[in-house]
Amino acid sequence: MNKLLLALTLGVSLTSCGSILFPKDISLFISKVDLPATVTPTENLSVTVTYGVGCGDRDQTLSLVSRTPSNLTLVATGKNAGMYMACSTGIVEKTLTYTDSGSPARSNPFEVVVNGKSWGKIEVKE
Repeated sequence: MNKLLLALTLGVSLTSCGSILFPKDISLFISKVDLPATVTPTENLSVTVTYGVGCGDRDQTLSLVSRTPSNLTLVATGKNAGMYMACSTGIVEKTLTYTDSGSPARSNPFEVVVNGKSWGKIEVKE
C-alpha cells in the first residue's frame, strides 16, 4: 500500500505545474508600470508595478536597486513554492507600489527602470 501511495504522489508531482525541488528567487513578469506624467524635484513619487503571479509564486517584493537624480532603478522579485503541488496554469495579476521620497532632488527627465527595462521618463517640473 505504501509503494502505491508513493507512486501516485510521485506521478502527480511530476506532472503538476510548478513542480520544483527547492525554493529559488525569481524575477516577476511585469505587464505594466504606472507613472505620473510630471513630478516636482522633491515630492513623493509612487511607482505601481503590475505583475503576474504563477503557480506557487510567493513573497513578491519591489526593491530599490539604485537612485540618482535622473534615474530610479527597481527590481521586482519573488520566490517559488519550493514544493511539489498540483495547481491550475492560470496567472493572477497583482500590484506592488514603491514610493520614492525625492531625495536627492530629481532632474529632468527622470527615468524609471524595473527589472532592467525602462518603463518611461517623467517630466520634472518646478
